[in-house]
Order: sequence, then structure tokens, then C-alpha cells
Amino acid sequence: MDRRKFVLLSAGSLGAMSLAGRVMAAPAADITATLNVFRPASDTDIQLTDAAIARFKAKFPNVTVAPQYVPTNPWGEYINQLMNSLGGPSSPDIAMMATEGVSTLGSRNVLRDIMSFVEADPSGQALFDGIEPNLMNGLRYNDTLSYIPNEWNTVVTYYNTKAFEDAGIEPPAADWDWDKFLEIAKALTVTDASGNITRYGYIIPGGQFALNPWFLNNGTDRLTPDGRESNVRDPRFRETLEFLHALIFEHKVAPTFVRNEQGVGPFIAGQAAIFAGTHGRIPEMISADFQTVAVQYFPRKTDQVAIMGVGGFGITQASANPDLAWEFIKELTGKENSEALAKLMRALPPQREAATSPEYVAYPKNSEIFYGSAPIARAIAQPPNFSEVETITMRHIEAYLTGNRQIDETIEALDSELSRAMARVRW
Repeated sequence: MDRRKFVLLSAGSLGAMSLAGRVMAAPAADITATLNVFRPASDTDIQLTDAAIARFKAKFPNVTVAPQYVPTNPWGEYINQLMNSLGGPSSPDIAMMATEGVSTLGSRNVLRDIMSFVEADPSGQALFDGIEPNLMNGLRYNDTLSYIPNEWNTVVTYYNTKAFEDAGIEPPAADWDWDKFLEIAKALTVTDASGNITRYGYIIPGGQFALNPWFLNNGTDRLTPDGRESNVRDPRFRETLEFLHALIFEHKVAPTFVRNEQGVGPFIAGQAAIFAGTHGRIPEMISADFQTVAVQYFPRKTDQVAIMGVGGFGITQASANPDLAWEFIKELTGKENSEALAKLMRALPPQREAATSPEYVAYPKNSEIFYGSAPIARAIAQPPNFSEVETITMRHIEAYLTGNRQIDETIEALDSELSRAMARVRW
């Protein structure tokens, strides 16, 4: 769906509703049923689900909502567990999925086209009100949208404002590039009298989501744009890896790469002046009463883009109560959910109003750029075998960034393994 079509739907066009071929009537208030819901397992997810269930039960008191909570670290394992749950005794009626798994579910036709529900229900149109249209591209499989977004994430650069002041350097500008980044990282790296580094300028992210903006901002990715073939022989992919490697081994402004290291711990402890992370790192800094922090867009090489991962809820093909499931999805994704998510300060609310309120952007400094990233955000290629691609890519990157393999061998081995994996994909 292009932007024009999205705006027409958001405005509630009668033409779009006629295409749906039906007008939805809400299920009877006294209906008795069970809805199984598959979703992530964080404390925030549980709180939001409990609140949604309370609102839903006020309307449908005889419906039992049975959530199944599954960890998402890594997302690949979450995707695998969802696929394994389908068809079982607790097969979900509703599933939450992020960008990483959209192709996996879409290629297997697991979920229904959500627009058939939106277009048949006037209140469904309101779910899109105030959402940056580009965010829908993080949930679309080919031309089909099977989800209503309930949250999203991007990656920004966090920096210690006091470290900048102490070093006598200006905060980074929105359009800073790799050369400026390196200059700043060198200025922020501190050594003691014995030559030991006591604070690194930067800590390289140890997870694919936070690491990938380095590649995106150099106009590349580990797969081709259609997500079907290895792209690691692209000179820009190699250039990006070599730049990150040089931060560690040549310039010595970053510690050795650690897989799954988020960076927020060393940042709070004063061991790193800059790190890359999502909005989800903010509660940890608030808990630590860390006040000297601000955020900026990612440094660019050729492009100025942001990464996005969008989460949304969809209705499975197997659901025996799809219209009832739709009613619960409205509770999981509506205005109340966005407002509650904003108060919990974890992922980004999809509704612009909640994500740009004065309270939400008050900390850290320049937090307006989180939702400001939405129009320039891009999803990384996410094929049906996303879990396998994630594992392969990070294993080879780890070998290179820990000094255990040279660049030529890394590119050769990564390309070979990714190519074999992509040749087996079911599209």
C-alpha cells in the first residue's frame, strides 16, 4: 500500500470499505470462547497484556484470554517457537510478530490479511490515525499487511554529554559522518598514566539489530534488497566491517567485540562514552539515575537512514473466532496501549501523539529523534529463514571482530554459508 492509499484508508474512505465486501458486526457481548495469544515475555509485555485483557473483559466477560509469553532474545528463537505452536492444542488465535519474522509467517500464509477487518470496521480505521505511514513497511509481506502495529524500535547513538564537555568538543550534529565519528571517538578515549584505557570512545553493539545501521548507513546489507541472495561481497559491506575492525585494533577507541553486548552497562559505568541502542535502554539509565546523556542519529557514510523493527498483532488463519480476535487486537494496539507503552518507557509507541508528548521526550536530551527517525527508517532484509541468517551472519562477524579471522576469509566463508542457506529458502 503506498502513502496515498494509506491516507485514504486512514480517512475512512467509503470506497475502501466497499472493497471489503462486508460490514463487521461486533460479536455478542455474552459470547463464550477462548482466545490464545502468542507474544513476547518481558515485564512490560505482561503489564500491557493484563491491561488490555481488563479492558476487553469489560466488554466480553465470558471470553477467556490465554497468553503464551515467549522470550525474544534472539528473535529467531521466538519465531521458531511460534511456528512450532501452530496446530497444537494451544495454537494461537492472535500472534505478535516483529519485522524479523514477517516473511517467515507471510511465506507460509500463517496470518489473515488484516485490512479485511480494518475496512469492515469503522473503529478499525482509527488504529491508523497518527501513525507514520512508513512504519507499515516494516510489517508488510509483498503487498499484504497482516498486522496492526503495537510498538516499534529504532537505533540511535547515545552519548555522555559530560564526556564531551570534559574533552572540549561539540556534541555530534544530526548529519555527522564516519570521519567525524572517528575523530570524536578518539577524543573521548581516555588512558591512564600506565597507558591502560580507562574509557573507550565507543562500544560496538553485539546484536544484529543495533549493529546493522552501520551497514545501512553505508548503503548496504548482508542480503540483497529483495532478501533473496547474499550481498556480503558488496565492497561497501566489506568496507563497513573493516571500519569497525579498525575501531578496535587500529584506532583502539573500542573494546574487543562481545556477542550480545548491549553497551548500556559499560556506558552507565563510564567505561564507554558512546554506544548505539534502542529506546529500551532508557529505563536502565533512569534506574541508575544517569543524567548526563543525550541521543543523536546514527553517523552516516553514504546514506542518512535509520533502522526500524516494527511489532504488530495479527490473526491466524487457524483461529476459530477471528472477529472476536479482532476485537482483542484493537485493545492490544489502540490509543490506550500507546499511552501505557509511553509511560513504561520501553519500545516506541506507533501513535505519534504518545511518542512525541513532552513527558515522553523529556529524557534523554534530543529524544525527539526517536519518532523523528520514522520517515527515514528502513527495515533490514528479513527473509523467511531470518533466524538462520541472523545466526550465520553474527557468527562470522564475531570471528572477525574478535581478531580470530582475516577479512578475506570472513567474506568468503560468510558468503558461502549465506548462499547455501538462501538457496534452500521456501518463498
